[in-house]
Amino acid sequence: MPERSILVFGATGALGGNLLPALTARDVPSASITAAGRNTARLSELAAAGFSTAEVDLSDAERVAELVGQHTDVVLISGGDPDRLTQHRSVIDAARAAGVRHFFYTSAVRAEDDRFPINADHWATEQALVASGVPYTILRNTWYIENYAQALAGPRHTGVLAAAVGDAVVAAASRADLAEAIAVVVTTHGHDGMTYSLSGDTDFTYDDIAAAMTVVLDRDVTYEPTSPDSIRAMLQGAGMNEGLAGFLVGLDETIGAGVYARVGDDLQRLLGRATTGLVEGLRAA
Repeated sequence: MPERSILVFGATGALGGNLLPALTARDVPSASITAAGRNTARLSELAAAGFSTAEVDLSDAERVAELVGQHTDVVLISGGDPDRLTQHRSVIDAARAAGVRHFFYTSAVRAEDDRFPINADHWATEQALVASGVPYTILRNTWYIENYAQALAGPRHTGVLAAAVGDAVVAAASRADLAEAIAVVVTTHGHDGMTYSLSGDTDFTYDDIAAAMTVVLDRDVTYEPTSPDSIRAMLQGAGMNEGLAGFLVGLDETIGAGVYARVGDDLQRLLGRATTGLVEGLRAA
């Protein structure tokens, strides 16, 4: 085993795809990083780029333990599976058994606030990690600017950004910024036992987001507040199944409750610069 070897679970996802180059940009040799995930096509691309790779499903505890035991450090990018808490605990258990040097977990802002059920798995994972005795750093991520890039299709055709968030604000940040912050923590000292809440510099209103879409799309876009029931009906009317429509409406309601409003300046301090703005972030996405 090399002096330091970093295992990245979730490396084939969008955040992981930003983290790997952020690590190599900070002089971490690609060969000392193992990119682990389920997307075999993406793993092949990463192998061609010089990274070690490992196909793994986090539900396979034996395979997880095998991989963890081969590395000094573990980065767990939180999953999206329905049983992700069980998976996360499996990785933590493997890290404790293997005596890994450091464990980095990507959580979500305000994870401890039980008003926001979307964060329950994150909070339970954080508690399991702290209780494990494994040296850790927790990075609580905010809402991604890229989520609004995915929502550009409607405003492109209608000129309307409809959402059931009321007058909520969102301190969104780009995945590239969040990945760079993770890379900074992985490659510098002084982060043991720390929990960082990573928010963008600015609390954006949905009018601000519509204005940014206006610039990016080169057409007028306005924000139209609507009700959760109206959003649900619109999504289902467009052919979306009830479960997914309900999930997306729930996200709007969570945003409306303020979960992604700004939480301090940890992200800016880790980056050593201002965070990426809406227009730049949307264009990059």
